[in-house]
Amino acid sequence: MTDRSCAQDSAQAVQVLGARFMLDRTTFGRGVEIGLPKSMASYVMGRMGVIGDISAQEATDAAWCINFDMINENWVDDLSPSAAGALYAQICVEQGRTYLEGFAGAARLAELAGRIADAADDTDAALFAGWRDADRPDDAEGLAYLLVQVVRELRFCRHAAAARAAGASPVSLVQAKNGGSNVGIFGWADSADQPADPQTVADIETATEAASALDHAVLNDDEQAEYVGLVSAALAHAEAQN
Repeated sequence: MTDRSCAQDSAQAVQVLGARFMLDRTTFGRGVEIGLPKSMASYVMGRMGVIGDISAQEATDAAWCINFDMINENWVDDLSPSAAGALYAQICVEQGRTYLEGFAGAARLAELAGRIADAADDTDAALFAGWRDADRPDDAEGLAYLLVQVVRELRFCRHAAAARAAGASPVSLVQAKNGGSNVGIFGWADSADQPADPQTVADIETATEAASALDHAVLNDDEQAEYVGLVSAALAHAEAQN
């Protein structure tokens, strides 16, 4: 297995598994219980707040694909971003324990994902760095899930950097992805921008894969194959919990 194929073959499972807690209704309810704001604000402040006590504009810069107005209207004044980030990371761990309960490969997945995360360059990757530096739990299940989410944010930051380098606007790329299904969710419903052209999208994907390949180079060939198998198995395990 090559560095690039490891990055490519693990990307979908990492994306889906890492995002699972963000889309889970339990997360929103738990957030209110422990002090996060309701609804979208818990996601916005929680996901971005791991960076630290940043402004709405700084959060927008890190989020890249989300409209400033969407972030600003969900940037509440009575909770510090860093506190929101810590609470959201706590929920990530809690949900991960539930998703991966009984998963025999949790400890090894945590080890391999942790090596990817801890060796990665965090230049121009503030969101990744914030998640990487979140408090890590002692249990294998919670730790494995948190580190999958960290690696997910790492790839996102590589993708955002590639898009910026290509000169693509956030809304143009959002429109070009998944038929533009996330345009409204990310606050771009009123934008007149057109989708990025297919060649630009392809070039951004190629650059993302190249950067992500470097991140996975810390593992040897056998470890890369093991990692791909483990993260895929972890996703299947989590989905079977429903």
